[in-house]
Formats: sequence, C-alpha cells, structure tokens
Amino acid sequence: MEIPKYKNHLSFGNKVGRLLWAIAYIVLFRPFGTRVFRLYRNMILRLFGAKLHKTANVHASVRIWAPWFLTMKEGACIDDRVNLYNVNMVTLEEYATISQESFICPGTHDIKSPGHEMISWPIVIGVHAWVAVRAFVGPGVKIGDYAVVGAGAAVFKDVEPWTVVGGNPAKFIKKRVIKDA
Repeated sequence: MEIPKYKNHLSFGNKVGRLLWAIAYIVLFRPFGTRVFRLYRNMILRLFGAKLHKTANVHASVRIWAPWFLTMKEGACIDDRVNLYNVNMVTLEEYATISQESFICPGTHDIKSPGHEMISWPIVIGVHAWVAVRAFVGPGVKIGDYAVVGAGAAVFKDVEPWTVVGGNPAKFIKKRVIKDA
C-alpha cells in the first residue's frame, strides 16, 4: 500500500497570520519579560485576536502558536516556558493556572488516515484549576473546576472537578480539599 504524502490543510490566511504573529512574538512580545510589561503583552495578544481579561497574566517566555485561539478570564495565568500549541481554542477560566514548562496541545494527527491529517478539539482549564509544572494536556480535555493536574502528568481524558490527578496516563489520586485560611 502506498502511503500518500502529508498535506497541510491550513488556510493561506492561517499561515500568514502565524507568520505575522511569529515576527511580532520575537520583536514585540518576548523581549518584554518583566512584570511591568504584563498589560503591554496582553495588548499585543489582543491585537492578534486573543480574548483576555485585564487581569490575565501571560509570561513573556510562553510559546503561543495562535493567539486568536486563546481565551483567558479573570486572574488566569500562563507561567514561564509553557508551550501552548493551540491549533484549536484553549480557554482558561477564572483564576486557572498553567505552570512552568507544561505543554497544552489541542491538536493531533488522524492515525487512521494514510495522510495523517491534523485533527483538533478545544481544551478548557476550569475555575481555580491548576496544571502543575511539566504536565501535558491533550486534545479535547476539560480540566474541572478546582482540579489539580500533578507535575509531569499526561492528561488525555477529562478531569473531574475537585480532584487531583497524576501520572502517565493521569489517574485519580485524591479529592482536593482546600483548608480554611
């Protein structure tokens, strides 16, 4: 059986948008890494279609594939060196956090197809949910409100609210309990 060559199905407009974003990222976004420039970085992201609450925080070292597929609500944060390969919508609800060096990936390739076409589903990180350092979140996953994805976990299925998961693949560890201050 002859396997056909991979065909890139992204539109010309998408490719041009990503090229312009890549230039803006290098020149206008990444060099401005201090906290003082948070609002400026948010403005640049908004110019490229991101929907960000005024209190959203995106660190300058975050790698964003397509800002127009990013929504961040009040107090949401994407920390240092996160790789946001958002070929589809990624939404961070209120006060959701993605910690350092995590990989958020709503896209994959159809392994049943000889052409391995790109397929994708949106990712949602719930209210006060936390994706800990170096975690992987795959296509179509919803991290429930107040859930925690442990460090280094690989999540391929939805995470229930108020739970802690970890491992590869991520499995239930315990219910999350927040102590009174």
